Amino acid sequence: METEAVVRTVAGVDCFVSLPPQILHVLQSTSSSLLPPLLPVELRSGDRRWPVAWSGSSSSSSAIEVARVFAEAISLPDGTVVQVRVLSNVPKATLVTVEPETEDDWEVLELNAELAEAAILSQVRILHEAMKFPLWLHDRTVIRFAVVSTFPPKGYNLCEELKSPWLLRDVKGISARIKNGTM
Repeated sequence: METEAVVRTVAGVDCFVSLPPQILHVLQSTSSSLLPPLLPVELRSGDRRWPVAWSGSSSSSSAIEVARVFAEAISLPDGTVVQVRVLSNVPKATLVTVEPETEDDWEVLELNAELAEAAILSQVRILHEAMKFPLWLHDRTVIRFAVVSTFPPKGYNLCEELKSPWLLRDVKGISARIKNGTM
């Protein structure tokens, strides 16, 4: 099932999309059961594709709402008309390697390692290699990450809370592993 919608960027603090009620209604009416709490979705415009995740929230308009900082990170312009489709059979990541984008991001991460660990496992659920994404700390500080690699290595990967190991690539003499709640 594919449907069309407009993307609106909003002030948000996660990497999930809010779907408009009319799309949620269509999704629910074509499903034999309740929608899952996490739904991988692909937004497409021409030859551009953006894998995103929906975690249950409904937008306050007829547009798909995306946090402005996340939209900027994945180069998804406000006002883009997209085709929306649910992704099926998205493999679960068994390993994700990421790195902060800048020295400043590294410094913030070093000072807030435990908070970042909890935040990364609750704000990001679908990734692919070379993807960039923000991570919000205290709902206001943003660290920007780049996905260096995933396993499985091709296509999109679903990250389940507290189940996908995350490895921070050692580019500053600092290496940390986030696995099952430890960093």
